[in-house]
Amino acid sequence: MSHGAAALLFLAASACSTPRQEQDVTPVYRGGVDALLRAKCARCHAPPAPAGGWRADSYVGTVGCTAAGKQAATRAPDTPILAALGRPDHAGLVSSEELATLTQWLAGGARSRREGVHSAPFTDPRSSESHGQFLRARQYRPMLDGADADSCGRCHDGAPARPAQVRSAAAEATACTTCHTDPAGPLGCGTCHGAPGRPYPPRDPCFFPGDPPSPAHAAHASASPALAAGVACATCHPTPSAGSPSGTHANTHVEVWLDPALAGREATFDPRTQQCTGTCHARGGARPTPSWSAAGTKMTCGDCHGAPPAGHYRGDCTSCHREANASGTALSSTTLHLNGKVDLGDGSGQCGACHGRGADPWPTTGAHGAHAQPKGARAVPCETCHALPDGARHPSGTGSATVRLAGLAVRGGRNASWDPATKTCAGTYCHEGSGGSAPAPRWTGGPAACGDCHAIPPPPPHAPSGGATCSSGGCHLGSTTGTPPAMTSGGKDAHVNGLIDRVLP
Repeated sequence: MSHGAAALLFLAASACSTPRQEQDVTPVYRGGVDALLRAKCARCHAPPAPAGGWRADSYVGTVGCTAAGKQAATRAPDTPILAALGRPDHAGLVSSEELATLTQWLAGGARSRREGVHSAPFTDPRSSESHGQFLRARQYRPMLDGADADSCGRCHDGAPARPAQVRSAAAEATACTTCHTDPAGPLGCGTCHGAPGRPYPPRDPCFFPGDPPSPAHAAHASASPALAAGVACATCHPTPSAGSPSGTHANTHVEVWLDPALAGREATFDPRTQQCTGTCHARGGARPTPSWSAAGTKMTCGDCHGAPPAGHYRGDCTSCHREANASGTALSSTTLHLNGKVDLGDGSGQCGACHGRGADPWPTTGAHGAHAQPKGARAVPCETCHALPDGARHPSGTGSATVRLAGLAVRGGRNASWDPATKTCAGTYCHEGSGGSAPAPRWTGGPAACGDCHAIPPPPPHAPSGGATCSSGGCHLGSTTGTPPAMTSGGKDAHVNGLIDRVLP
């Protein structure tokens, strides 16, 4: 045997004695199963209303949960995907070869892709070794800081930060936005807190099996029969600036910081009992301290405030509140409900629905019109004679108005008073001028005339008129016109304004 033939025989023998590396042929989602599912399943199982709550248009949706809360892509023979394909209504949807591919993919752990730079568990959101767990342990620095040694942006498009020297993604590196489909990409609130398109808990139980159910989040954060729009997250939690999951927002603890602007200045939360105190719910109703974790106990009309509140006017709710039904047991709209204030009238900020006629915010009784639209002076504010409405304390429910003189009525320290028996005012700045003929007018009397509140001209030390009019005597220029004199528009603005204007301002 020649030397060359011996060498060839040795090489052949050596090759046969080396264990052969078997190629992994287990199907993976990327470049195989994804196309099959999109072609055969995504027609029904895709947003906005995927059948059965299961999505076949993305890897996260495919390995997630169904509407029943069961993981769709399990290894078990009765996995929901295979069980559905075995039903009569799905008969013939996939071929025998396609069914074998899906069965083999599920048996192999429903992997996203073959192992490369990262292990298979790193790309599986169900794994305790997933990239989500890795980033959380690192306070999300690889995602947010392009200079980090493990920066996601070194290889992946769609990462929030990329090193300055890296211009494009690595070959075959999956873009972050392939799975993180929210408009904000991986920085969408649903990435950590909820699910795609839903930024609040509960999180997908397939990916976070230890999370407790959280029905109260949906009741606060989404529209409901009591809310036209959800309560902002910042009402109960410190909310970071966009794209900054850091500090208290990424410390693995849940902070509850109640915003006094809506929750109330005395609002508190007890993390031990998970009860709120002094918040939006504590308005005189049956359940002022609801528990966050109480299951099956939805809030109803009467839980936060009485229907009607104690001491409240006993007429139909619709007399004053546009959105309530007559009995106060349901809302026809929720635009004004839970907006931090009590809205009265027709919903446009007017009080006429209760007190007057349509757009007129004052009652038609007595001298209301003469004060609200006087012929010779500026309008008198309602608060000059009445305390302004204050939440549930208005109306008083007594059937009569409370008069409390203030403002212009007590100008100069006057001791103004109101006698409800005779319905007369006394000692007011407005009516008790020098030399007036009617310093204590009756509320139900006739309209005031020139000379009722002060003489024309007033007695000394006012200068005598000498036949001149108020406007032409060199003092109250522009206040009146014509004979007999009538107030000008400028004169009306300066008349009964708390000052003596010798020349109109």
